Amino acid sequence: MSAVLLAIACGKKQEAAETTEEAIAPEQATDDRMVYGLACDGCTDTILVLLRDIDGDPDTFDILDASHNQQVFGHAKIGDQMGVVLADDSSNVAAMVIDIDEMKGSWCYLVEPTLRKRADVSKEMEQEFLKKVPDSVMRRLMQPREYGFELRNDHQAQPIGIVRRGNTTDDRSIVEFPEAKRYREWKFLNGRLILNETRHDSLGNQQIIGSDTADLVMLRRDTLVLRFADKEQGYYRKK
Repeated sequence: MSAVLLAIACGKKQEAAETTEEAIAPEQATDDRMVYGLACDGCTDTILVLLRDIDGDPDTFDILDASHNQQVFGHAKIGDQMGVVLADDSSNVAAMVIDIDEMKGSWCYLVEPTLRKRADVSKEMEQEFLKKVPDSVMRRLMQPREYGFELRNDHQAQPIGIVRRGNTTDDRSIVEFPEAKRYREWKFLNGRLILNETRHDSLGNQQIIGSDTADLVMLRRDTLVLRFADKEQGYYRKK
């Protein structure tokens, strides 16, 4: 679809049927001031050529200041969906540029377990018990687990690292892992990443039960760093 759109709108060489603006930009919240479109031929380290409307001509944005301020996330490739935060609503100068397509995929980090706390076991008893556990068993128990999320098309997300509740092996283990986030939706809002946890209600409608907002710190081919309200988290891309 991206290739067809760009051949039509960037090059003006052919026509296509049933091409709509939804293929160019995602459904946008009224309070979202980002500009969305597809990267066209002509993008450089200082210029972003963006197709915003299938019926219009590509727009050119100055991204030099954003690049100097390390606010260009990803490397624009022809056909990639891009998001731009303008320095001024009436200008063509970008304050931030995000390659949204480069965000998609599976992002993970490793979480190490901790010893499960029991109210009926003192610290001394715990230490005595651990001395009796073979090193090979402890190494196996202390293996880290992958946590993270997969960002899919149409704002859909899939959690990584979820263990089904009531898992007998986990319940009886002497170690435990923190609760993993169950993100099911994602989107950008004014340059910030919104990750929503959702569940279906009794009528089958999807309801948001939790939401986290993160600022982009780094986006490379295999590395993502997000800054949440309480921490900065790094991820690697899982292929």
